[in-house]
Amino acid sequence: MNLIPPLSADPSWLFVVDGYDPDREASVEAVLAIANGYVGTRAAVDEGGPHSRPATLIAGVFDTPALPQAPELESPVPELVVAPDWSRLRVLLGGGELRPAAADLRAMRRTLDMRQGLLLRRWRAGGVGLSSLRLASLGDRRALAQLVLVEPAADGEICLELSVDGQVTNANDTRHLAPVSCFPAAGGGVLVMRTIQSGYTIALASRAELVGPPPAGLRRELSFEAGRLTERISFSAQAGRAYLIHKLVALATSRDGADPAGMAAAHLADLRAGGVDRLLSDHIAAWAERWAGAGPEIPGDAEVQRQARFAVYHLIGAANPDDERASIGARALTGERYRGHVFWDTEIFAWPPLLYTHPASARALLMYRYHNLPGARAKAAAMGYAGALFPWESADTGEEVTPDSMLSGGARVPVLTGGEEHHIAADVAYAAAQYALATGDQAFRRGPGAAIMLDVARFWASRAEPDADGAFHIRRVIGPDEYHETVDDNAYTNGLAAWALRAAADLAEELGGAGAGEPARWRAVADGLVTGCDPASGLIEQFSGYHLLEPIDLGGHDTSIATVDARLGWYAMQRTRVLKQADALMLLILRWDSYPPAAHAANFAYYEPSTSHDSSLSLSFHALFAARLGRLDIAQAYLRRAALIDLDLGRRGHAGASDGVHIAAQGGIWQALALGFLGMRPAAEGLRFAPHVPAGWRSLTMPIAWRGSRLRVTAWPDGRVEATHEGGPPVRVALGANAAWSDCRL
Repeated sequence: MNLIPPLSADPSWLFVVDGYDPDREASVEAVLAIANGYVGTRAAVDEGGPHSRPATLIAGVFDTPALPQAPELESPVPELVVAPDWSRLRVLLGGGELRPAAADLRAMRRTLDMRQGLLLRRWRAGGVGLSSLRLASLGDRRALAQLVLVEPAADGEICLELSVDGQVTNANDTRHLAPVSCFPAAGGGVLVMRTIQSGYTIALASRAELVGPPPAGLRRELSFEAGRLTERISFSAQAGRAYLIHKLVALATSRDGADPAGMAAAHLADLRAGGVDRLLSDHIAAWAERWAGAGPEIPGDAEVQRQARFAVYHLIGAANPDDERASIGARALTGERYRGHVFWDTEIFAWPPLLYTHPASARALLMYRYHNLPGARAKAAAMGYAGALFPWESADTGEEVTPDSMLSGGARVPVLTGGEEHHIAADVAYAAAQYALATGDQAFRRGPGAAIMLDVARFWASRAEPDADGAFHIRRVIGPDEYHETVDDNAYTNGLAAWALRAAADLAEELGGAGAGEPARWRAVADGLVTGCDPASGLIEQFSGYHLLEPIDLGGHDTSIATVDARLGWYAMQRTRVLKQADALMLLILRWDSYPPAAHAANFAYYEPSTSHDSSLSLSFHALFAARLGRLDIAQAYLRRAALIDLDLGRRGHAGASDGVHIAAQGGIWQALALGFLGMRPAAEGLRFAPHVPAGWRSLTMPIAWRGSRLRVTAWPDGRVEATHEGGPPVRVALGANAAWSDCRL
């Protein structure tokens, strides 16, 4: 008897994990997580266990404890709160609890259906077959559902306890929630918790019920404890019969309104009226709509196809177009690494796929930066600069939340990124300009976008220092590489700062909003900034003095075993040319058409051997770069390695997915496909495609959103490329590296 919705038949839509390995369980929980941009839940087994790290995470809900969360911190910093566990299950058979041991779970199978956003788990224990299905609705982002199917092999009494458990802590054992109330409502119950320091209220309303004809001895009981709501369903089971329980959960926080408990209770009543079938149908339809506008198609390589779908699945689950006050943390809503803080990763890596597949989500993420401009202005002012400097690590308030120091090798060392990694100002401005270019959203461009661009330009104009020769320098910075601190004239930082100054000057001259003389001043600084570029060779020096550092042979280096800083020591490593990621190559990708082809090839040849890829951001952009150069063997190798950052469940610690999926790496995979292999290059005129598609793929097709229109672009290994217009106004396209512009229309 199959009462659980069927999964996709195509295995490239599925991620399947068989058995139970304690050593990789944390990674499994992250990789198979379900999320909808509002809330995410890791794929921990429903019954819990000693190796389980269950966590439900709600976007934007942070709390700062009274004491440091971990020994390595000198002072506490905000972290994303682990919300009540809404899917906890306890099964009692004949009065004895089924607590699965490793031996019972060898036949367990967990399957993530990426096409439908469903997580299914099947296993047998104590003569009972159990199946559970979870979803975080994409059609109704504050709704969750759990379906439990019980198939006993013998007659007997069964009791299922389905809980909403607020007695949870973060992975570092910090408790952020205190109980407020727990009461019956909407045929079920409502659990209300509050964060201890920040004062966010979280309410979950839950109702579980047995579906179908009631069995003999059916009893239902609702119980309340401090911080826990439990629904018990007991009955006399018959062998060979299947019993299905539907559990609906409605979620609300004080970020949503003044009365979260009332909102959750009312929402639960609506969910019960519609039933699980309607919730499931709307959820699957929402996923189908997103996949139609986002899913890459690679018919010749099933494994790359599955990896691409995995990347897009987690990108869709990371963003919420309806929330302008939250952004995407470094591990999205799948884990707690970096305490859920928002970095530059969002705008440069995770954000572009959303821009070209779901512009509403991209706009909401930029509005998060706009709403937090006061914090960015305050940071710049505190450091003695004008304009706005966005925090290196951001949470809910827009203030800088980077720790001041950390323990490393038993000694306390300062964390300099918050005070020196200033390229984030240009990163946000770059995203704002790319959004305006790709969407034509003039309301954003003239309002929030202009506010960001002009304040960022003011920052860079005050940050740059002139020398006696009239050149400008940006000194004492950390570039994206991060393996070299307090350097001068970092190529990425200076290059993007110069672009931001010129772009803001153009915008100010068109729209106004700048002070007298500001645009001219911005252009003068941009023109005077040191580029580090050798005009003869096109080689860009990563930062002043980089070429003089000691070369290091990285042959055989494996990040998953040990990073270079761990091998050499932090300060010794900084005297070498080894890079965590190559800043010059990243600059070239963002400003590709500003440099001649010879510069692309020269810089790749120079920096690729010195790059350790100890950053999860590095591999995908190397794949993108190599694909644009037409070096497809190298590009495919980097793409595979980028995918394995999360999909290799044997990777240990932070090198793997145990603390959450590397969402920036997933965004980089999409960019490698679209901007690398498909060769998409957005421009003021429209979209140009200069593809390099591997022969083994047969073709590459990607849907692209551009200025209110939808395209479906297909490229083949022989260089052919075709764009199909699927709706909206005509789009100017150039199909080939040197092709003329033409209109693509219905």
